[in-house]
Amino acid sequence: MSTATKVVVATVAVSALLSILLVFQSVFA
Repeated sequence: MSTATKVVVATVAVSALLSILLVFQSVFA
């Protein structure tokens, strides 16, 4: 994979993790 592709994949992964964390905080808060 090219560097740009890796950056895009990493950004999407981080965004997904943050979204999941927010959902868990909402559920357990």
